[in-house]
Amino acid sequence: PPAVPSKTTMPIAKSRTVGLTVRVFTRFEDCPVTPAEWDEAVARLGGPIYQTFDWLQTWWELYGRDRQLRLFVFQTADQTVGILPFYLETFGWGPLKTTVVRLVGANIPPKTFNPPVTPEYAPAVLAGAVRHLFRADGCDLLALGPVSDAWPGSHACRRLAEQEDCLRWVSSCRYAPHGVQTWFSLPATFEEYLKSLGSTERKNRLKRMRHLEKGRQVTTDMVADPGLVEQEFDTFVRQHARQWQAVGKGGHFTAWPQGEVYNRAQVKAQARHGRVRFFRMLVDGQVVCRRYTFLLGSTLYSELPAREVGEPWDKLGIGGISLLKFNEQVIHLGITGVDSGLGDYEHKANLGGQRRYMTPA
Repeated sequence: PPAVPSKTTMPIAKSRTVGLTVRVFTRFEDCPVTPAEWDEAVARLGGPIYQTFDWLQTWWELYGRDRQLRLFVFQTADQTVGILPFYLETFGWGPLKTTVVRLVGANIPPKTFNPPVTPEYAPAVLAGAVRHLFRADGCDLLALGPVSDAWPGSHACRRLAEQEDCLRWVSSCRYAPHGVQTWFSLPATFEEYLKSLGSTERKNRLKRMRHLEKGRQVTTDMVADPGLVEQEFDTFVRQHARQWQAVGKGGHFTAWPQGEVYNRAQVKAQARHGRVRFFRMLVDGQVVCRRYTFLLGSTLYSELPAREVGEPWDKLGIGGISLLKFNEQVIHLGITGVDSGLGDYEHKANLGGQRRYMTPA
């Protein structure tokens, strides 16, 4: 890759952001911001677990081949105010050659990225990164997303596109809908949560739960021990595969190259920080449902569910019951938000899932 200065004081802002500097790195190993400092900034600025240092580095180790890394770290005199992890990928050759910039992790698999940026500095941070990518790196296209409409950078992109100076190095800016994220904002108690559901939905779910519990012992637990989560992941993979094989499909881990290898690597990396959680629902001691999740701060990132199939489980509707029991346990643990991933699912909406619309730029 072309040489990139490790630090620059390019004029990326006007008076309100005097003192803001950006450092650009082409390797994770060269970044002087420690993983702990990086993750502290992610948590403080409201970034998701998909922006933590080990998550990004793990993705890069598996999928970064033939791509060029650009890690933008924006800082004031006393703290980090923005982190933008990008990669460059070139297609074609000669006059047809095109260099595209994406967020590290984008599309494999699709997630809500929302890079950590302080709202006050978002316009300057975006301007500095875009100017560097288009002028210093000669990029042709920047695909920023998918990100939530609530992300401060979304509004900064719109403001940036309206600035006359921006048009000197960006020919056009376009926004397009890119699906829906489902988010659960959870109250302090399970009773409050149940009251928030529609009366018909609440009655139906509780009726199904009582039917399942009739003559059976239904319990839940959460596997969080860093020494056990890798083994639990292997068990989850087998259960998930059985569920999808029953309908003639391969399931999540076959949906992209090295899907299972990648997830196993993420579980191993995040286990070192104690962030991996496997929810389990047991009926008479048998684990019939699982949820594969990660925890960062007070937000749980729900990756995938898995359940037993066939009789009697299909007739008992354990999938829907497990989501209700999952939310009950999450509330009990003091978790206030669950990122349930991209996709618009009626059963999640019926159980209190909120739709957040995504927009890449």
